[in-house]
Order: sequence, then structure tokens, then C-alpha cells
Amino acid sequence: MGKILIISPSFAPQAFVGGVRTTMFAKYLTLLGWDVWVITRVIPTEDPVMDSGMQVDLPPSLQDKIIRISNPSEHEYIGKRNWTGKFRDFFYPEYSSPPGFLDLAIPIGEELIKTQNFDIILASVPDQWGVTLGEMLAQKASSKFVVDFRDIYEQEKSDKRSLQEKVHLIRMLWRRHFTNRKADLITTVSQFHKKILEDKLSKRTEVIYNGYDDAIFKATGFETTDILDSTFTISYLGRILNDWYHNPAILFQALSELSEEGELGTNDLKINFYGVDQRKLSDYLTDENKTFVQFFPRVSMDQVVEIMKSSQALLLITNQGREGVLTTKFFEYAGVQKPIVCVPGDGAELQELIETHHFGVAISSVKAMKAYLLAAVKDFRKGNWPTKVDSNPEFFTRKNQTIILSDLLKSLVQ
Repeated sequence: MGKILIISPSFAPQAFVGGVRTTMFAKYLTLLGWDVWVITRVIPTEDPVMDSGMQVDLPPSLQDKIIRISNPSEHEYIGKRNWTGKFRDFFYPEYSSPPGFLDLAIPIGEELIKTQNFDIILASVPDQWGVTLGEMLAQKASSKFVVDFRDIYEQEKSDKRSLQEKVHLIRMLWRRHFTNRKADLITTVSQFHKKILEDKLSKRTEVIYNGYDDAIFKATGFETTDILDSTFTISYLGRILNDWYHNPAILFQALSELSEEGELGTNDLKINFYGVDQRKLSDYLTDENKTFVQFFPRVSMDQVVEIMKSSQALLLITNQGREGVLTTKFFEYAGVQKPIVCVPGDGAELQELIETHHFGVAISSVKAMKAYLLAAVKDFRKGNWPTKVDSNPEFFTRKNQTIILSDLLKSLVQ
């Protein structure tokens, strides 16, 4: 195998979403025989869960090759910036997002490539600073250059943008175009992203799914000795952002109607939300449905797995028209092989994966939601509810997805 430098927006043990994918790439590429180095940003936070919540068993040979760069002072950077700096930052916005970080990272990267002969430099998006740094270093080191897109701007259709936001978007798309011109390969998270990136950048693009860690998320049946006294439990773990990303309207409407009709009570069904800001769902909660709903604080990874395993079904909230967003949570749900209830179906790639691989159901109407809940509770009471679904999620393990990535990388340097 060869030597690869991964430039990551964040990295374990920090638990920011931008670092999960690259942390797993680094872990499994190392285990596959690659000599992996990492340059990453330490994101300032006072939240202990975000600061150290991603505890990953990294190979010892990798741990000493992670270069963590702390954020410079934003106040100091802005205070010292002269008009030429402001001019540069306008046309090259990655220098000020985050302020001053790229200026700090460039000489560190340049020193590294003087002593390490990298076959490949892989930069991970969403942060543009990483792509700019990767392009610079790959050109100086004559390394193959790979860009991994976890997110793209085209997936963001939620709100109307202000003029300032539109200008910023144009600047970032312009930089995306120019910094990817010399990429030897682009990887991304879904077929939706792949099509857009191939159309916009005219570059070979391959899909590497986010996947799940099968060392953590394993299928285990939930046994109960007194099923008649148990309540059918559906759990949701993670954040709720806004209606564009997460629109649970049909679920809450179905709960309200079932309550009003006397079809289901709180002894029959409960919906548990973990790590969700209750205010994000306040518009959906009514006197009729709120008795089914419970909110809990964010929990540790160990607790996440136990909650998944002890639930009868796992709730995935999406939105119709929200294409290409295949979250890590979806794959983790699939990994424990508990029935997934996707509300509503996106009518696209996520729904197709759920249905094709028998991970669960996608429900897009109040009528269908009511029918599902009634049938599920009935089957559960009779002891007919499955402890796990009959599916095979193994293709989507992070190890297997990294094997696919490894084969692509090897094809660049052979």
C-alpha cells in the first residue's frame, strides 16, 4: 500500500459530524495497510460531548501521525487584517472561514511534505480550506489529489438566502470549481451528489457511503419476558434542524387522530426523542399527541446502542424532495437491524435503499402512518413483532466502504 495524507475538517475524539467519515477512512485505511497521516482542525467548543464524544479505537501506528491544529484567535486575525488581506479573503473566502486557520495550516503542511513522500492527498469537504490546502500540497509534492464531498451546496434548499448569503455561495462555488480542476478523483456520499458533481465539475466521481461501524452497531434481538405489559417504543436519536431537513408532520397528525379516535393510548405506544431540542417540534405538538412523546438529553455512544436495541422501531425523519442526504444515523439504524420507520419517504435514494434492502418502511401519508402504528402495536401485543429485520446491511459497514475507497486509491497510483 502507499502513503496518504487525509485533510479533515475535524477528527476523533471531537464529535463534530465533519470528522466522522474521515476518522473512519483513516482507521480502516491504516488497517488495510496504508501509511496514513492526518491534518485536522481542533474546533473550539465548551461542550464536553462534542469535544471528546467520538471515542474510536484507532490503530497505534496512526495515533502519532495526527497533526491537530488549534484555531487562531478570530478577534486577533480580524483586527490585524489590512485592506490587501480583506481583498484576498473576499476572492478566496476559505482564508477567513475559519479566520486565519488556512494561513496557519499551510506552512505546517509544507513542512510535512518535505519529510513524507505522499502518494495521495485526500481533502474532505464541507470545509473549503481543506481542499485549497490539499490542492497546494498535492501540486508541490506531485501527489495524486482526491477530494471527498460529504456535503454540497446544492443539497441546501431549505430557506431563501439573503443577498449576503447568495454572494458568499457564489464565492464558495467559484472556489470549489477552481480548486477541484486538478483532482484525480472525487468521492461523495450518494448518487444524487455524484450526478451533480460530475455535471458541475466534469470529474470522475464515485460513491462511498457513510456507512456504520459494525464493531459497535450490531444486530441483537430484544428479549422481553412480559410483552403484554410493555409499550411499543419508537426511538429517534440525533438532531432536528428545520422543516426542510426534518418534517415529521404526518407522524404527529397520525398520533393526534389515533388519540382522538381512541385507537391508541399511552400504554400502547411511546415515541422517544434523544438529543432533540423540544422547541424544534413545538409546532407539531398538540394536547392530543404530546402524551405519546418523551424527550431525553443527548446520550453517550454506549447508551445509543442500548436504546436502539431495546426499541421496537427506529424513527428516521426526512422530507419529500430532500435528495441525497444519507445520514450516518440511517446506516447505524440499518446496522442494528431494527425496523426503520422513515417519515416521510424522500421519494428518492434513501427510500429506495430502505425498501430494496428491507431495512424498514417509508411512510408518506397520515393514513398509511396510522395503519402502520395500529398494525405494529397489534403485532407487538401478539408477540409477532420481529426482534430484527431480515436484511443484510454488511455492504454498508465502514470497513467495506473503505475497502472500496482503498481499491479506488490503489488504481490511481499503480
